[in-house]
Amino acid sequence: MSRPKQYDNIDGTGEMSLGLMVLGFALLSYLWGVLPESWSGKHHPVGFLLLFNGGVGAMLGLIYWNAKAIKKHITWPRTGYVAYRRDRKSRWISFVAAPAFGAGCVCLMEVTRRHDWISLQRMCYLAVWVPVYAFWIYRMERHHPWKWLVLFFMALGLLAIGLIGPGDIAELGRPVGLFLGLTWLGSGAATLYLYIRHTQPPAPTTE
Repeated sequence: MSRPKQYDNIDGTGEMSLGLMVLGFALLSYLWGVLPESWSGKHHPVGFLLLFNGGVGAMLGLIYWNAKAIKKHITWPRTGYVAYRRDRKSRWISFVAAPAFGAGCVCLMEVTRRHDWISLQRMCYLAVWVPVYAFWIYRMERHHPWKWLVLFFMALGLLAIGLIGPGDIAELGRPVGLFLGLTWLGSGAATLYLYIRHTQPPAPTTE
């Protein structure tokens, strides 16, 4: 049942989609920060919703069409298309794990806010991305051992951002989002390059 997940990212589209998503949220945060305070929409929920929904819609459209174009023109002609049965157990685990992870992050931020543990809050926020990507490599990228070097690069980059980045979590999230988005996007693009290099489309048969 885990093979469909690995095949889905055999061309790097899954990793590129994650990178585009994180990069999109980071760019939205930067855009919101540079908007002038005189703009009325910045102080009204409608303005925020319009900017957020428009940005997220464009981001999801880019993710969908990028993955679809790569699958249609590169992946499926080389290694084929297979419609697998959906694993309902995995879907329920995902539905339960995501809210639990979010609730845990909120509780951690609330505890650090009350005790004013800014350094602990920064450390936890930066450190959580390393095991997340390590789990991704273990589940999806075991056939690409060079991904562990990407993980090492990510850990060094997050450490550097933690040392020189701004103190507020909201401000820190912007460079972290840009760094993670570009790293995942680059890693996915490298996976696509290796896939194209080592997987040739079948030769056309003559009838």
